[in-house]
Formats: sequence, structure tokens, C-alpha cells
Amino acid sequence: MSEYVDELDKAPEDPEEEYAKKEFGLLMYRLQKLPPRSRARLQSAFTQKMVDTTLAVDTPKGPLSFVLLGKSSAGRAVSLLTRQPATIAWIDAFKPGSVFWDVGASVGVYSLYAALGTDTKVVAFEPAAVNYYLLAANCEANRLYDQIDCLLVGLGREQAVARLEVSQFRPARSFSFRGKSGEPHQGRQAAVVLSIDQLVENYGLACPNYIKIDAPGASEAIVAGAARTLRRPELREVHVEVRESSKGGQRIIEMLGQGGFVAASRGEHGGSADVTFVRSAGG
Repeated sequence: MSEYVDELDKAPEDPEEEYAKKEFGLLMYRLQKLPPRSRARLQSAFTQKMVDTTLAVDTPKGPLSFVLLGKSSAGRAVSLLTRQPATIAWIDAFKPGSVFWDVGASVGVYSLYAALGTDTKVVAFEPAAVNYYLLAANCEANRLYDQIDCLLVGLGREQAVARLEVSQFRPARSFSFRGKSGEPHQGRQAAVVLSIDQLVENYGLACPNYIKIDAPGASEAIVAGAARTLRRPELREVHVEVRESSKGGQRIIEMLGQGGFVAASRGEHGGSADVTFVRSAGG
């Protein structure tokens, strides 16, 4: 039974959580003992019920509901306002009627927050299938599917089919196009990759006013694929997670500078910085 309990946090916050943790382990143990047909019916019904039961998270703009699948999806939901406060402050400053591109949207916490209570139009990009499911499900749970377009697409320098190192059994986790050696439970998934320039020029997506790029290992290629879009006056700001001291970070800053952008603010977190680049007076 302990193998199921280990999937939960090891430090319950209160006695009720400790009790529920034990009951969960017992339930999973009993399910394993059932004949396959009975187990299939009960396990599928239990899973459906748990997915249908969303978690409500309060925000200054009102509550947001999140579909929970795996520990990481819960973590992203409950840390919405605290994990990257600079990103929240940046979104709060969007002008009315804006178009926001969320690149590397994962389960959509920032896409949902940007759309909630505003007329901001959001395009959320997420190439990992399991994360995309949660992204689209969260939009549905909050009835924001008409305001947020979710695209199962990766962004990069040019059009390609790439392979992700990602497990469909580990939802809401980070992943890599380049692989993470030694990562447990790792799988592979093919994904279509397009550039920002292609999406605007060839696919007719509205040019964004704001772009958030949170795609470790791919940010440089994403910015390189936006060379022409960066010069468009409609694009006001780019918010990117970057290690400014690294060679890749320096190349990103240089490309944004060539597009007419300068760093205006930054928020530190996890060894990186969320840097907001704004169009310079002469950009």
C-alpha cells in the first residue's frame, strides 16, 4: 500500500490530510485486488470524478478553477500568485483590448489569469499533449474557451517536427526538446514546431501586443523565429525567462535589441530572471 501513499506529499498539513492520505492508499490497494473488469469500471469512474472536481483558487480578479491531474498541476494552481509575482504584475498592467501570446503555457495558469475579467485575447501555445489537455480543460472549466485559443504547437526558429522528452504520465511537468539524461519515467512525443513570424504572416494570427516566453532551452530559437514580428509596432512588450549572464541569454538580449527592445524590469526566481523588454523610444 505504501507505493500509493508515496505518490502524495510526505508532510500533511493537518490530521485530516493524514487520514485522507491513508484512506487513499487503502482505496488504491483494494482496487488492485479486484478482478480486472470490476477494477476497470471503478477506477475509471473514480478518475473521472476526481478530474471533474476542480480546485478553486482565489485571485484579485475573481476565482479560477483548475483541473487536477498529478501533483504538479495542483502545485501550479495554488502557487499562481506567488511563484512568479513579476509575471502577475506584468499581466496586471496590460492595456485594454490587448492580444497576449503565452508561449510555453503549460496548464495555462497565466493564460487564465490574463483573460479573467478582461477583454484580453489570449493565444496559448503548449506542445506537450498531457499539458495541452489540462490547458484546454482549464479553459473549459472557467468558460474562457472563447477568449483563449489553445494551440498544440511548439515555437522555434523555423518550421519542423521535433521530438519532446516528456512523459504523458507526468502532467504539468517541465520538458525539453533536447532531452534530460537520467530523467525517470521519461517518454517521447513528436510535435509540430512553427515560428512566431510564420504564425503571424502565414497562419493569420493577430500580431501580439504582449508575449510571454517560458520555454527553457528553447527561448533563443523562439526569439530568433520572431525577427520580423519584433519590428512590428503592435508588439509592445516581451516577457521572457532568461539567464542574463549566460551566452544564450546574451544572444536573446541582443536579438531583442535588434528588434528595438530594451530591458525595463526583472524579477528573480529559481536562478533565472523574468525580464520584461519594452520597445525603446527609437524602436
